[in-house]
Amino acid sequence: MTGRLEGKVAIVTGSSRGLGQYCAFAYAREGAKVVIAARTQQDSERLPGTIYDSVAQIEDRGGQAMAVVCNVADPDSVQAMTDEVLQKWGQIDVVMANAGILPGGGVSTMQLRHFELEFRVNVVGAFYTLRSALPSMLERGTGSLITISSGAADPGRSGHYAATKRAVEAMTVGMADELKDTGIAVNCLKPTSSIRTAGAIFRRTPAERAEYKGLTPESYEEAAILLALQTPATCTGAVFTDAQAVKALGSAEDLSRFKALYPASWAESIS
Repeated sequence: MTGRLEGKVAIVTGSSRGLGQYCAFAYAREGAKVVIAARTQQDSERLPGTIYDSVAQIEDRGGQAMAVVCNVADPDSVQAMTDEVLQKWGQIDVVMANAGILPGGGVSTMQLRHFELEFRVNVVGAFYTLRSALPSMLERGTGSLITISSGAADPGRSGHYAATKRAVEAMTVGMADELKDTGIAVNCLKPTSSIRTAGAIFRRTPAERAEYKGLTPESYEEAAILLALQTPATCTGAVFTDAQAVKALGSAEDLSRFKALYPASWAESIS
């Protein structure tokens, strides 16, 4: 199925690589004009990918995209990005606040500045991103806001990254409740299991990389598309893994396809 996002404008922060890039590509395939918003302008040998590379790949496949340098921890940078999008395309229909960081160390050992930065990017940056697009969405009475969490936020998990993602989930549910009568849906997405990205590989030791079997992104991309299509009448205030989103919002055919594609643990997570 294609064209589900035809005529829509989607912003994805942190989309120069990784899960954000996967979602940006998926939105473009469905016909959306996509904003690649991130800080990365120059390629890195260890972590390849820039905002310009992402745009080029979308355009090479016949899609429309624009690159905007954006530091989500800086409200002025976020607002400038939003203003540039509205000036060029006149509307914002979907915002995925995907940008995030994961500093090393534990709560008791990490550098103090890294703890503060992690919250500024993962939580406050998501807040800035959603809020900057909100006035335009409220004026039009429509839109979908999507935050990104992690299995680290699940019950029984702990640590500084988990703390930021629990905060994101709580913020998402709260904003959804506040906006339920405005035509704007607010939902949260997190991977069912680790998905293979350059960042996921980079964080592992050489021995761990040899054993790593991250999933391919198809179900995560489909979940991102499904959430982009939601309204308060259909789904808002939800915190879904991609498997849960496909089961709740997708087709029976796609659910069967992903069950066949992925390990049994993918299906077991929603049984």
